[in-house]
Amino acid sequence: MAVSINTYLKDLSYKYYLKNDSTEIVRINSSLEGLLKNLDKELGILIKRRFVFGSYDRDTILPRSYDANSDIDLMVVFNTTDYERTPETYRSWLNNFATKYYKDRYGSEVIRSFPTVTLKLGHIKYDLVPAKEETIFWTTSLYIPSKGGSWQQTDPNDVKTKLTEANTKYNSIVRPIIRLMKGWNASKGYPYDSYELELFLTSLNYYGDDIQRGFFYAVGQLSTSWSDPQSKKDKVTSLKYNIEQVKTCLENNDQVKAKQWLHRVLPE
Repeated sequence: MAVSINTYLKDLSYKYYLKNDSTEIVRINSSLEGLLKNLDKELGILIKRRFVFGSYDRDTILPRSYDANSDIDLMVVFNTTDYERTPETYRSWLNNFATKYYKDRYGSEVIRSFPTVTLKLGHIKYDLVPAKEETIFWTTSLYIPSKGGSWQQTDPNDVKTKLTEANTKYNSIVRPIIRLMKGWNASKGYPYDSYELELFLTSLNYYGDDIQRGFFYAVGQLSTSWSDPQSKKDKVTSLKYNIEQVKTCLENNDQVKAKQWLHRVLPE
């Protein structure tokens, strides 16, 4: 008996899942442990707290075999109360730390230093994000550097909270759909910013859907603006066309061809 497209997409999304017992996860956790140890050793007296956030924390990160740009986001909140300090101060502290401990050592390198500091340790990239914390009238806010060099407010747990709520509400199909869409996005050269795509997909209404219907629905909700590059518009048009061909094949009970059309947009 042929596997349904819904089951097939579910299995494919699991292939895009960075499993907890995988070699890649073991390597990430090992290098992360060393990174945090060195960070505390060098800047510990200046650090209020540090924590992993982003797609790794949300469990939507893809294996590097499917997304070469997968990275680990690490926020470093400094405990200084000197409000004269600028984002550049904190960024410089992290850049100096990264250069001292990792530049040109054992295949490691500092590959970007603005507005955050990005380290490449072997095949794993870490994005070190400097931050400050302010409390006004019992309300605490986090701030990170903007691309323009000033501060911008952020809530690193906002997307995670919304995603957890949506995934629970819609019978655990949201994370698999996000992984599928991120797999397409990465394979096509990132027409969408990965974070913005994930945020958009989290906001959709998947009421009554399974993974197949939810994935088809999500594809249909993608849009572009007049200011987007033509290459992005072409990739979105191609995605929608291919998914329409999948639907036509399913209407004709031809699952073999449906899967062939599917893999024109989703890597195996």
